[in-house]
Amino acid sequence: MKVKEAIAALCKVLVGVWAGDGAAPAALSPEIFRKAKFNRNEATAEFWKLLYWLLKLVNEDRPCEVTDLAEQIEYVKAAVCYYGYGFMDFYQLPADGTRGSQDLLLAFSWLLQRIHLLEQLLNLQRLHVEDEASLCTCRQTIPVSSMERLDIQDSRHPVGMDVRYLQCLQGKLRFRWRSLYSAQQERCSALYKIHLYTRGCGSSQSFDHLSATEIRLIQDPKQCTEFVQHLELENMQLEAYLEWKQLEPLYWQWMQSVLSAKLQDTQDLLNVNVVTVTGHSLGQRGNCRQPDTFRETDKLYGELLKLQLELQDRRMAKDERMNDQERGMGDPTGQHEAVFLTQHDLEQKLAEVQARVNHGRRQHGHVRLALRANSTPVRIKPRSAQQHNSSGSLTALEVITQLKAEAVTLKKELQELQQLSKEALGEILERLDGVICLPPMQR
Repeated sequence: MKVKEAIAALCKVLVGVWAGDGAAPAALSPEIFRKAKFNRNEATAEFWKLLYWLLKLVNEDRPCEVTDLAEQIEYVKAAVCYYGYGFMDFYQLPADGTRGSQDLLLAFSWLLQRIHLLEQLLNLQRLHVEDEASLCTCRQTIPVSSMERLDIQDSRHPVGMDVRYLQCLQGKLRFRWRSLYSAQQERCSALYKIHLYTRGCGSSQSFDHLSATEIRLIQDPKQCTEFVQHLELENMQLEAYLEWKQLEPLYWQWMQSVLSAKLQDTQDLLNVNVVTVTGHSLGQRGNCRQPDTFRETDKLYGELLKLQLELQDRRMAKDERMNDQERGMGDPTGQHEAVFLTQHDLEQKLAEVQARVNHGRRQHGHVRLALRANSTPVRIKPRSAQQHNSSGSLTALEVITQLKAEAVTLKKELQELQQLSKEALGEILERLDGVICLPPMQR
């Protein structure tokens, strides 16, 4: 009975978030989870729709809605692959949604824990009273498949590809980018004026000015009623989430039984190769960057294992030398110095690995914009747990400096790629007779 209450609390949170999104909630109940545990086929379609809706919300892909179940399944497989799920049976489920409810339950629970699914959904549904901006300095590299690499090396392109069409697309992208950049500049200018003109009106200790949302509420008091209704709905969602957190350990105990049943059915899951899974499903999502992360993680993990074994060997050698020293064998001073040097080298290697790991951690997420009290520059307060200085804030100048440094690095990489393309084009021209190529006009 306790497990049923835990699943009911989970369903209550999901239905509450679903209602907050404005869509009609599905028939989500503990009975569907029970059927999925025993791999009943009647619960498969509901779980596919549930995963599709959840992943669409998390990825904020709301404008394009897909009603076809096969397309929903393809989207879910690609998205779950992007997050690094490694059970091959999930990716081999049929596209008609007739079977595999147990695998879907395992994938859903994995997402629940791995990407903090409920927390992300609640964060998306919460009211944003303050002014925020997105900040992301992560390096986004799109992997190229082996077939595409062969096509690039052989200087081949798809049949019917027109260079003028590519030029047209490039022009459209530039126009859209400039329009977006202009809109962002206008937004920043408007926020700056709001923060500047309302300085001293804020009641918060951290911010002495009003936000754009507060200005809208002051201008139109009728919106306060709708605002209060949203607050009440958000409080109900948080109460349901607190109830779920109290019963969450029961759910994971129940999921252990589900996983045990799955492992009894098939023992091949213990030998799943995660890289093979992601490579198999890489073609389903063009912007999937997770395989590179997997390879880097596996490489670092292997290095850590080697260093750990080396450290154990050094410690055993040190203990043997200490025992020999107690017996009066050898020079203790030289032995201590040798052991110290080897441990220092090992610590240096560990520091290098840690530096590589920390280098990949970039600033990512939403930040709150605030006007500094003593001058005009904008202060950015990260919402993450990581603080960048003693005051817990990050100035816009620091962000601009980091972005400029990143721009220099990207420009250098672009020049290297241009040089490689120039060399490849030169090799192609050597095989052509009577052809003259003129470089593009400098702008």
